[in-house]
Amino acid sequence: MSSAAIALQKHEWIVILPDHEGVLQKRMQVRPDHLNALHPRIKSGFWKLGGAILEEVIKEAQGPRIKGSIMLAFAESKEDVLKALQEDVYFTQGVWDWNKVQIHPFKSAFRQPL
Repeated sequence: MSSAAIALQKHEWIVILPDHEGVLQKRMQVRPDHLNALHPRIKSGFWKLGGAILEEVIKEAQGPRIKGSIMLAFAESKEDVLKALQEDVYFTQGVWDWNKVQIHPFKSAFRQPL
């Protein structure tokens, strides 16, 4: 494999994005913008999975107690993932606690649809 081909190889990246304390209302206010902005990168195959980290299982007649996000990216580099995250409204509006964000190279062993 040529060095150019290796440089352009994409990898999976698991991203753990804790929220700041007390930002649930702000999160819910900007959530529609967050979801709408994700669509182009979902269509392109950049984002493979995403969702909320919960304090506990959602109980009947109770809303979710969200404490962050998990995302799975398919990108060439960690820098590409960082760039995408920094363009997200959850970043620009201070929902995610950027000091606690984790981005790890990841290799799926299997995938199972729900």
